Amino acid sequence: MYKIIVVEDEPAAAQNILDIIRLHCPRFEVTACADNGEAGLRLAARQQPDLLLTDIRMPGMDGLELITRLHEEFPRVKTMIVSGYQDFEYARTALKHGAADYLLKPVSPSALASSLERIIPLLEETAWRQKAVLLQRLLENGSGGPSPSLVEELKNSFTSPAYRAALSRKNGLPGRFHRSLYQDMKYAVDERSVVMYGRDEMENLRVTDASVCGGPDGEPAETPPWLYGDIPGYTTTAAWRRPFPIEDLPRIFTLLCGSLDRSLIIGKDLFTAANEESCARQRKNSGPDFETRHILGHYLNGNKTGAVRDLLLDSLKKWEAEGRTQLFVEESARLFFEQIRVETGNVPREDDFELMMDDAFFFAADYGDLRDSLLFILDKTIPGKDSPISKIDTPEFFTLIREYIAAHLAKPLNLQSLCRHFGISQTYLSRLFRKYTNQSFLSYLTRARIEQAKKYLAEKNTLVKDAAALTGFNDQFYFSRVFRSLTGLSPSEYRGPLETPVGVPEVPG
Repeated sequence: MYKIIVVEDEPAAAQNILDIIRLHCPRFEVTACADNGEAGLRLAARQQPDLLLTDIRMPGMDGLELITRLHEEFPRVKTMIVSGYQDFEYARTALKHGAADYLLKPVSPSALASSLERIIPLLEETAWRQKAVLLQRLLENGSGGPSPSLVEELKNSFTSPAYRAALSRKNGLPGRFHRSLYQDMKYAVDERSVVMYGRDEMENLRVTDASVCGGPDGEPAETPPWLYGDIPGYTTTAAWRRPFPIEDLPRIFTLLCGSLDRSLIIGKDLFTAANEESCARQRKNSGPDFETRHILGHYLNGNKTGAVRDLLLDSLKKWEAEGRTQLFVEESARLFFEQIRVETGNVPREDDFELMMDDAFFFAADYGDLRDSLLFILDKTIPGKDSPISKIDTPEFFTLIREYIAAHLAKPLNLQSLCRHFGISQTYLSRLFRKYTNQSFLSYLTRARIEQAKKYLAEKNTLVKDAAALTGFNDQFYFSRVFRSLTGLSPSEYRGPLETPVGVPEVPG
């Protein structure tokens, strides 16, 4: 049930609204009424309703001032105007002040019921965001535990006695040099399942009412497709098997991160059901592969560059066949290049090397991607005449990449497809973006899409769903959250009211 406060100075009009809501709007409940703006604002401060419905012309504080004050002091409360004034300027002004809708008196049951149904998605989104904010605050408390006031807020928003959680990740483990583009972005899926970013934008933590989980091992219902967009590759999921009280989430999240990190295998979709016992006995990283050290030293002493390259390729094939974890493969690869550095002194500058290794494992969708990236690093280390990587690092070449992205924003674009088009490795392309834009490819692409979307929305009559489709977002829900994360406004707020003929009140959407 959504709580409504009605502010109306005409008793008959107020009673009409109350009757309509009681008889025709089962998802709404009027919890209080006021006959002026000051009283309505005090009631809203006390009750924190979901929606405040108000007239415009009232003694003292009028409806426009009321909704302005309300949105400044209590931004989560939605507002609706009901007025006898048909002048469209009143409607335009009300919508600019943040009202979700504008209805004319006398209010008919069908008009009010339809308007409230249209507002429900806005109310749900606000409730979802509030839940995600609470969970973010809970996680930020860490092992210190939540304060009594936060515990009380959690109990009011998370009414189930028990929850389950799952942590899913697209492709490689978090990189040391990758900073999340959406650090402050939080969102939810429905009233019983909250989804928010984990350690970066490639990882999602899903917290679900234990009564609606999809399987005996605590696996939540199917993950929404918009979580990872069109990013190719594999997904690793660690789900907590046992229900837990919501205030225990920080501890569960820490254990899920460890379980996921120790089980991730490059290129392989994997689901792990975790609990305290499984985390305690989970096999630790067995250590890197030392078998190739003697052979590598022999090839380096003989200056056999081609043999070194083949040895790296053979090692990758062996690790893939053995199902080695990323932790094992990454440590083994680092030792491989460390031995080259010690015996030849030819490894790239340390900061360049660390960035390239970070990119190689973070972006690899499979062993093919990883192979190309490590060969690129090898080529930068001990260049050979038969090296497959010979691209020239020039501003002109990067300009071609930028122009290609700008011309294909509406198409499915990702690092892999761009690498295929230009015939270069992911590590090389990532290095170009860091050098010429000081940001990652994903950050550059997302910001470019949002900048183009802002241009479409500035045309006023562009619908949000069209702006999303024209800039490569196949899900309007996901687009709106990315847009808000980068601009601080929803697409509708940024665009403003649609251009509507005078005399015809606008329907938001």
